[in-house]
Amino acid sequence: MKWTISLLMASVCIGVWPFSEVWTQSQASELLRQLEKSPRDTHRVSLLIDYAWEIMEDQPEAAEARFWEAIQEGSSMGFLLGEAAGWNGLGVLEESIRLDYEKAKKYHKKALQIRRTTGNNIAIASSLNNLALLQEDLGYRDSAIVAYREAILLLSAVQAEGQLAKARYNLAGLYEANGNYKEAKEQLIPAQLYFEQTGDEERLASSYNLLGHINFELELWKQALEAYDRANILYTRLSDTSGMAGARLNLGNALDDYGNKLHNRDSIQLSIAQYESALQLFQQTGDSLGIARVLNSWATTHKHLGQYEEGLERAAQAFAIVDKYGDKRGKMEVINTQGDLYYSVKKYAQALELTRQYEAIALEIQDDKFIQKALKDYAKLYEAMGEFELALKYQKAYNEMRYQRLDETRAREHNMLDGFYTDMTRKAALDQTRIEVQTARATRNALFGGAAALALLVALFYNRSRLRAKANRDLAAKNELIERERARADELLMNILPESTAEELKRNNSVRPVRYESATVLFTDFKGFTKIAELVTPEELVRELDECFRMFDEIVQRHGLEKIKTIGDAYMCAGGLPEPNTTHALDAVRAGIEMVRGLHRMMERKAAEGKPVFQMRVGIHTGPVVAGVVGSHKFAYDIWGDTVNTAARMEQGSEPGRVNISEVTYALVKDTFPCTYRGALEAKNKGAIEMYFVEFDL
Repeated sequence: MKWTISLLMASVCIGVWPFSEVWTQSQASELLRQLEKSPRDTHRVSLLIDYAWEIMEDQPEAAEARFWEAIQEGSSMGFLLGEAAGWNGLGVLEESIRLDYEKAKKYHKKALQIRRTTGNNIAIASSLNNLALLQEDLGYRDSAIVAYREAILLLSAVQAEGQLAKARYNLAGLYEANGNYKEAKEQLIPAQLYFEQTGDEERLASSYNLLGHINFELELWKQALEAYDRANILYTRLSDTSGMAGARLNLGNALDDYGNKLHNRDSIQLSIAQYESALQLFQQTGDSLGIARVLNSWATTHKHLGQYEEGLERAAQAFAIVDKYGDKRGKMEVINTQGDLYYSVKKYAQALELTRQYEAIALEIQDDKFIQKALKDYAKLYEAMGEFELALKYQKAYNEMRYQRLDETRAREHNMLDGFYTDMTRKAALDQTRIEVQTARATRNALFGGAAALALLVALFYNRSRLRAKANRDLAAKNELIERERARADELLMNILPESTAEELKRNNSVRPVRYESATVLFTDFKGFTKIAELVTPEELVRELDECFRMFDEIVQRHGLEKIKTIGDAYMCAGGLPEPNTTHALDAVRAGIEMVRGLHRMMERKAAEGKPVFQMRVGIHTGPVVAGVVGSHKFAYDIWGDTVNTAARMEQGSEPGRVNISEVTYALVKDTFPCTYRGALEAKNKGAIEMYFVEFDL
């Protein structure tokens, strides 16, 4: 596994601090002197902010006190931008100095809340950028994307080109890390152009580095090499040793991968010179983890050259470093490289143990890419060891991680439809063949009668024409039947899949997966339904569910949502797909409220009839999803992604008769629906998820 130098090293912040720049020690002393004689006014608030920023790293407690003082004085005199700057400073202090991310998030949100009331787009965008960076570091990429995109819209409105370029760069980096390479390029190119026009070589070098990463992942080797080379030239001109080391490491990785894919040994050999240079530069800066990255990449190059012992030696050196510094991700990647090397020399037992080790780390740090890679490696190793049942087991697990399990009901429906189409096509072909045989036979009979009298010849031609006419009438009738049945099949298909997806399936016999950057997923679930199921007959149970779900279907259709599936007594739908829109969060919340109200009225009626009643929870979350149809025979329309999992957790954390929404959805609907903050839900493998109840009357 190759390491490219972390984008965090080259992260470009908007950096909108309206009250502070970098100050020297003498300027800090001058600020303190001015503070001592300054009256209580807005200028003093600005001085407090500036001074706190200057001493933050060396005297965090004193800086915190100054930030609080600025907040109090700014608030007392109605100086909102000053008050917000104080909260912003506290957020940065907690995030970068004390590493208390929850406090940092709280303070950044407070700054954003105040800045929104001022209408100052640049200040608002600065807070959004800080929140996005924090969310990205915490792994909440969907929230980070939402914040970055809002910042870009605000900055575009006031034509703040410099800040806009930096925000675009940050979003491009997030898209690249997420694997959205097209979107990453769309944001990066205008940012890169601005950095070039303004002569900002430091950020231009970072942008070329990022462009290299994007092209590298897309296997556009020549473009990746060109971008990394431009970054290297710029870093060299800037005398940025760390930047030069990272660019040369990246150049080495691109040369090695390019050579390995094309079996070009010369290209692989060229990578070694880049590693040697990068190693020397990292040694100059004392960057031990940078040294480990070079050694790990070099180990992979040894593997490509068939130098397995040398590769294992380099990897061992890299592991000693990352182990010393407790770099879990580094350990995971080095162990993966060691496993690949042992597999190459057919030492499968050692490779298997190493796979278990890096999988354990991947599970601990929740790295889905390496969890999935481990499953694939298990399948490969067990197959090589002749343990085919285990190989099949892990290959299936690997496939299941890539694709969600299909809803069995939909699969059966679509399988029936698929068979129906096949039967109709076969029947039409047989009918056509039969007609052609009849026509050919009539023609043959007519030709055999060529020596007979003219009257007989005329009779034969008449008979042939009569047969052809009858055959054509039969064919027309059968075609009409086929069209009627095809229309019925199309109607059934439209009930199973979205219209655009169904048309694509009929046209191409497959459906291309689509990523939606923003969609809203809604889950419902009935409380106590299992107990009710024990009290009624199977027929009554299905009838009750059918009545509820039919009502939900009508609500979903009316609000422009797409029903995804039902799983037992759970119902799932989504907005913003297959046709994207900007109202999906509002549409989903409206639908959720109507579902709760509709079920409440239905249960009142059933209670009056003496029938069992139940209540329902609703959960909603907004974020990116992937939608599509998977499989080659039994397939159904479904959606995947962390957004789906989070929406399910919102439902699990809800209460009967309530609509529970995530913080991301709340930000999109708060101006339309009254909501009540209810704290955070501790979700397994996700940390705390902040939640809100939508307030409405039954």
